[in-house]
Amino acid sequence: MNKAIKSFPLLVVGLLVLSVLFISGFTSKKTNIIQNVYKVYLDGEEVGVINSKEEFESYIDKQQSLLKTKFGVKNVYSPKGLDIRECKTYEGSTDSINVVYNKIKKLKPFTVKGFKVKIKTEEKQTEINVLDKKIFEEAMERAIETFVDKDEYKLYLDNEQPEIKETGELIENVELEEDITIKEDYISVDEEIFQNSDDLTKYLLFGTTEKQATYIVQPGDTITSVSDKNKLNPAEFLIANPEFTSEDNLLFQGQEVVIGLINPLFHLVVEKHIVEDTVKNYTTQIEYDNDMLVGEQYDKQKGENGLDRITKKIKYVNGEMVTVVTTNTLELKPVINAVVVKGGKVVPSIGDTSSWYWPTIQGYTISSRFGWRWGRQHDGVDISGTGHGSPIFASNNGVVSKVGYGHYSMGNYVEINHNNGYYTVYMHMSSIKVKQGQIVARGQTIGGMGNTGRSTGTHLHFSIWTGVPYQGGTVHDPLPYLMK
Repeated sequence: MNKAIKSFPLLVVGLLVLSVLFISGFTSKKTNIIQNVYKVYLDGEEVGVINSKEEFESYIDKQQSLLKTKFGVKNVYSPKGLDIRECKTYEGSTDSINVVYNKIKKLKPFTVKGFKVKIKTEEKQTEINVLDKKIFEEAMERAIETFVDKDEYKLYLDNEQPEIKETGELIENVELEEDITIKEDYISVDEEIFQNSDDLTKYLLFGTTEKQATYIVQPGDTITSVSDKNKLNPAEFLIANPEFTSEDNLLFQGQEVVIGLINPLFHLVVEKHIVEDTVKNYTTQIEYDNDMLVGEQYDKQKGENGLDRITKKIKYVNGEMVTVVTTNTLELKPVINAVVVKGGKVVPSIGDTSSWYWPTIQGYTISSRFGWRWGRQHDGVDISGTGHGSPIFASNNGVVSKVGYGHYSMGNYVEINHNNGYYTVYMHMSSIKVKQGQIVARGQTIGGMGNTGRSTGTHLHFSIWTGVPYQGGTVHDPLPYLMK
């Protein structure tokens, strides 16, 4: 009995020693096993540990069936900023793929493979996302064709433009002012991604994806009248509504047309070589006979128009003529000016409203007419092509009411009060040869054609007003007056 009791503590101690040895050996075996795992980081922050990178990426792809349907793609990828790094560890616990996936889903959007297009100017950079770069190429080509005739453009690209024999025109150059780069990338699904060229074409032309304002055609409407009602130039209307090819196209009652103002994300430069026969309008010279009373007159010589063959280099930016350079003029038929003899002992300071003098020399081009342009009214005509410094004439007798450098948009200008309710304004002049208060005669040189103020090239901006210009007066289209 005593012997058994004495041996019991020894048995317990032995069993404890064996247990410690067993446990020690088991633990040592577990911690000595090194396993490969993957740590998942999002924007540098750890979000979990997984066993397989491939299984995780495959799981992401399988879970995004809605995104695949929305974008019409086969695969959806990890968010930007996701980094999966392989590492070795003794630890045996990892996170389930589902847990890590749900964490990421709450923090950041997933991505699809596509292309990032960057349109860069000196002032700004525009980024466009597309699923396929062909979408951008098709949209860009269609946007270009709104500013240059499709058939002419194709002949230019194919180097098949017919040679000019007598008259005609050739495209010499077509280019974009902007730098455009296209790069394949993973695009977050919360960004705007263009999936077709129709939507992208509109975005390139209007600078927005918002629906453009529309107008329902009323009885008697024409493209010209609809444009004027909505502060558009007919050329802008045609760009916004490419289904029409000319401002002479007919509209029908109830038809819906777009009247949004274009705001292109690019500047398309088209340079043309043009040879055309231009009618050289005769002018009417007035002679004064001091033996005749004021108000008496007779025709001394009938006028006949001439004809010039003019060669020009014209530059357009987004369909708008910005520079005209005349390189050659061939006279085909000389002009014969009309001569009218009027009575008067002095040059009257009152203009004759029955006859207005053309304010430039011949060989001109009307580069912009009176009317709406880019959402603002163009309050006169722009006359180009006669050369920098070429003379500008007073269109009628009167008194110089203003002279100098006006508002930044006017440049050097002259305003003449014709003392019969009418005023004329001459802008962008290179030089001024008259003074305020001076009486000027019809056809008298008052300065030279220039490019001062807000001007895209050498030209004269000429306008006719009743009442004081820009101070409550009413502006009129000058051409009907000049063509009398």
